[in-house]
Amino acid sequence: MTGKQKEKIFAYIVVGIYLLFLCWLILFKLADSINKIPSMRGINLIPFHYDQIAESRFHFNEVLYNAIVFIPAGFYFTVMGKKKFLSGIVLSALLSLSFETLQWIFALGASDITDLIMNTVGGAIGAGTYWVSAKLFKGNEVKIISIICAILETLLVGLLLVLMISNL
Repeated sequence: MTGKQKEKIFAYIVVGIYLLFLCWLILFKLADSINKIPSMRGINLIPFHYDQIAESRFHFNEVLYNAIVFIPAGFYFTVMGKKKFLSGIVLSALLSLSFETLQWIFALGASDITDLIMNTVGGAIGAGTYWVSAKLFKGNEVKIISIICAILETLLVGLLLVLMISNL
């Protein structure tokens, strides 16, 4: 097995873990048991519309987090889409639309057009990150970003485990 093949397998493993994390985050709201999975169905088709002004800080954070969490998707989907910038954005939008649809179908939360918009923005940032890193790292961008993502995923899982244990 060549070095490039090993890098590709490593990248696919990192992407797989990332996608599992997204499912756990978006669909199951980081629930550590089936009893804690929220059961509600809602839909908001008005972008950036919130009922409570007092909750604006919470919504700002949620909007920001939606963009941040989809940055890796944009990066990896650009790589998998034969390094075409638009493929990273379109595939991120389709993944987000899938999650929002599944939330509504299975009553796992509120489907929100704002989430779809911001997830797509995050995907666009990720696609842009690919292009910048391709210029900076000249052929090693997937390897370097995969290592960075693997480290971040490990830290995130560790943090979540600590939080779960502290809630027991």
